[in-house]
Amino acid sequence: MALSAKKQQWLREVEDLAPYPAVLLPLPEGGFDVIFTNLPRLKAYGVNQRQAVMYGVEALTFELGQMIVAGEEPPRPSDPDKLIPDEEEPVGTELVMLEPDKALLKKRLGLIKREKGGPMAATLGRLGKN
Repeated sequence: MALSAKKQQWLREVEDLAPYPAVLLPLPEGGFDVIFTNLPRLKAYGVNQRQAVMYGVEALTFELGQMIVAGEEPPRPSDPDKLIPDEEEPVGTELVMLEPDKALLKKRLGLIKREKGGPMAATLGRLGKN
């Protein structure tokens, strides 16, 4: 079954998404805020850097998906080499590039074919059990 014109457009937009710069900002009380320079309303938090990055990717993926569905063009990511550090940033502040989870976006937007019955049914079918 072919994708509708709208879903074909969504698929192109998802495929064109690039990594976005994000600032990992250590907090005095512990943990890290994740702030996106191109998406000022978007923010994430994690108790450590690994969790902050994970939640940052999740938030970025959700936000970009919402924008695509709403017909809004996601902003182009800034060139990290051209970003100017804030002199008041606390020690330990780090600029990272976060990649939206394109596979998850495709799944949530219904852009990939799902196996009937899910992965368990597919496995059982291959084994001749269903």
